[in-house]
Formats: sequence, C-alpha cells, structure tokens
Amino acid sequence: MFEIKGKLSRDLVVLQSVNSTNTPIGMFLLKMAVVLLEVMLTLASDKPIPRRDAEYPPAYVLEISKKPHKMCVASTGVSEDAIKRFSDEDIFEDDEKLKCYMQCLFEKFRYTDDKGELHLGKVMDSIPEEYEDIALKMGSKCLKPKGKTLCERAFWFHKCWKTSDPVHYYLV
Repeated sequence: MFEIKGKLSRDLVVLQSVNSTNTPIGMFLLKMAVVLLEVMLTLASDKPIPRRDAEYPPAYVLEISKKPHKMCVASTGVSEDAIKRFSDEDIFEDDEKLKCYMQCLFEKFRYTDDKGELHLGKVMDSIPEEYEDIALKMGSKCLKPKGKTLCERAFWFHKCWKTSDPVHYYLV
C-alpha cells in the first residue's frame, strides 16, 4: 500500500501513497506509517541514551552541585543549553565557555591543584559508593589529558568520560 522513497534518516522520511485517493483512511494510514517509521528509526539508532531517571544522576549530587554550577555559569558565561546539550546529547568542541565551565567546576570541587592538575583520587572520593565501578571504568580510559590550556584539558577529560560511558556520563 505504501512505498518508501528516498533515503531513510531521522530528519526526513518521504512516503508516497501508491494508488491513494487522499481519503481519510488513506491519510490516517499514512500518518500511522510515519509514526511507526519514526519509532523504528529511534529504536534502531546506535546512539546510546543517557540515563536520566529518579535515581540517576543521584539527587544529592545534583543538590551539592547547584552552588558551584551557578558560580561557574556566572563566571564563564556558558549557556544552560550548552551544558545540557553536551551532557545529554552530543559532543561539540566549538564552545570555549563550556570548556572553561568544566575547568571552573574542577576548581570549585577542588579536584585540581594549584597547577591545574586533576587528581582522580579526589574525584573518586566524591563518587557515591554504588557508582564507583562505573566511574572507575569510565575514568580508566582517561588518564593522559591533552590540551594547551586548563580549559582544554578539562574539556578533554569530560569528552573522554562521555565517550567512554555515554549512558552514565552527566555534566552538572
């Protein structure tokens, strides 16, 4: 009854009714086919979905992060949209404010020393016990940071952590 023409993508699926007379039933079936294809494409996507539920990220971590978050947003000028996009969607490298926001958080949580070196032991000390294994697996691949500036190095860590475990990674 329907045939799919063109390239399947999440952005565009072109359906053309074969032998359609633009009847209400035909239009209904067309809409249902579009919905079904969208669901199928979403399920077939190989992009992992970040875990965001009542238990994760842990509520108390989000709570203790509010003040540093607010201070670092104010000092760097990063947008809330950029933070959420990096945390929950995709990695993008063209936002210097976001990179410096990440470095600011390291400083506020005292994860870095006076030279800006990240101390993973301090990071691990702040991880809830029930998430230590996840954090160790995520962090074990991210031990040799690159970047000329502290902001670039902070971004490198976050990018590496997100790449290592996009389901559990989050940016406060």
